[in-house]
Amino acid sequence: MIAKRFLLLALLVIPTWALALPHVLIIESYHPENSWDREYIQGIKSKLDGMAELSFFSLDTKRLPTDDHLNQATLAFRFMHEVNPELVILGDDAALALMGPKLARMKMPTVFLGINADPTRYFENGKLPSTLTGVLERPQYKSSFALINELLPKARRILVLLDQERTSPILRDEIAAVADARVHVQIVTSFEDWKNKVTQAPEQYDAILLGPYQALLDMEQNNVDAQQVIHWTYHNSKIPLFGFWDFQIGREAALGGAVITGFEQGAVAGAMAKAQLQLPQQTQAVRPSSPARIMLSRSQIERWKMTVPATLRNRVSWLP
Repeated sequence: MIAKRFLLLALLVIPTWALALPHVLIIESYHPENSWDREYIQGIKSKLDGMAELSFFSLDTKRLPTDDHLNQATLAFRFMHEVNPELVILGDDAALALMGPKLARMKMPTVFLGINADPTRYFENGKLPSTLTGVLERPQYKSSFALINELLPKARRILVLLDQERTSPILRDEIAAVADARVHVQIVTSFEDWKNKVTQAPEQYDAILLGPYQALLDMEQNNVDAQQVIHWTYHNSKIPLFGFWDFQIGREAALGGAVITGFEQGAVAGAMAKAQLQLPQQTQAVRPSSPARIMLSRSQIERWKMTVPATLRNRVSWLP
């Protein structure tokens, strides 16, 4: 009984700060409704729920004009000083470009995810600061083209459509480095131009591979909702659609792809953040992108009357 009373008294005198969870600030390049953001945040939470208190700030760079991005970064830093985190997680290239250099100068422990470019390009000396690490995002181009070849062995040409988002020129150059002459990449600014490319595609192409489409503008220069884009594209494309990311695949979306997932990106970043909080002085190497996962929609395979080769079936994650 005396021992129990002593333990209870000991717990009562522990200062409240010792029981507080470490604070982690997650800064999104995009916006909370974005499918990619939703997925990677769930991945982060799978590793940090109960281990850290989480705060969020959205830079909203897909929907806001470029001229507003620096102001968004200023607001993000202001919010960061209010919540005073022990660690910051940066989602995607825009956040790393806008926030990374200043966070490095502040010596703020930082973990990034979803980075398409070489992360060192965002720092003046071309070297990643020791306080930053994270996981890269590399769409699986070769695996994507190989999948199309398996499902459409007679395909002659493939159109890759990208919006005007910051990472699209990076994706275009990476595709050009690995693709053959059958693959044609086009960066599109407006939703109207996107519609025209999709409508005219059957004249030259046998399949469309969808890149980012969350930064298309309408006639009034407003951002078009991504669900509207994929819904229109599904209903109006006369040739099969493929995607690089899992959220693009489904019953009324692309029929399949060799995809990477936001959840896996977030889970890796969350695990790295957790390890950094537990052992702050350690240095963690940048992680490569996760391997591709083959996803196909059963209803879409039926719609296009495709035959899935036996060699492919045991590698497929099936969706409705």
